[in-house]
Amino acid sequence: MYIIAGTTEVFLNHFVHNMDPLSSVAAPRIYHQVIPNKAQYENWTTVYNDHFEIPKETRLKLEKKGHVLAPIAGGTISQLIVVQEPDKSSGGMSKLVAVSDPRKGGYPSGY
Repeated sequence: MYIIAGTTEVFLNHFVHNMDPLSSVAAPRIYHQVIPNKAQYENWTTVYNDHFEIPKETRLKLEKKGHVLAPIAGGTISQLIVVQEPDKSSGGMSKLVAVSDPRKGGYPSGY
């Protein structure tokens, strides 16, 4: 139930909020299914000792708007591949930029 929300957040982070690929994937996530009226937010530390949590000020703003919040120890794992537009350093060539989620160690499984 978290896949669509997690994928959408990564997409919006990169293409709307103009975050770089790694920051887009590494940002903490909020999951809300509308019914029940409860927003779940990441609050967990991975086995690699990376901690993911929505900032307290963001949680307070959401609660002030009436959202019911609940922490979860987990979330979605995401990968992102984007085409980086050519610049002077690339000699006019586009390149693919790929990142793996640090929630699982930051490298693709199986390769």
